[in-house]
Formats: sequence, structure tokens, C-alpha cells
Amino acid sequence: MENTAITKEQVKATAHDSATADSELYKLGTYITAAFAGAVGIWSLVCLSSALISGGGPVALVKSMFSAIVGS
Repeated sequence: MENTAITKEQVKATAHDSATADSELYKLGTYITAAFAGAVGIWSLVCLSSALISGGGPVALVKSMFSAIVGS
């Protein structure tokens, strides 16, 4: 029978390893934020175009906006 010794190595996380993980999480957060901002932007364009179509054009939309602000 062979006599073998089991050794355990301690692995220490360096500052570079944790910075890389943080950097990847920041990238993921940036992508998610950009996706939501893009979705909100597209939604706002759809709503604006819908208002322009149903309101009778841009001039009528601006008149309606001012009358809503003034309260008349």
C-alpha cells in the first residue's frame, strides 16, 4: 500500500478577483437599466404617436395640451 498524504491548499481571494466580480455586476446592472430605459422610450414614442393620430395632428395636440394646463 502506498502512503499518500492529502494536502489542502488555502485559496485567498485577491482584490483583483473581487473587483472583477464587482465590475461584471455593474455591467449587468448597466445593461438592465439601459434595457428598461429603451423600453420606456419606445413606449413614450408609441403613446405620443397615438396622441398625434387620435388628436387630429400636432397643432391640435398642442392646443389640447395648453387648454389642459390652463384649465379651460
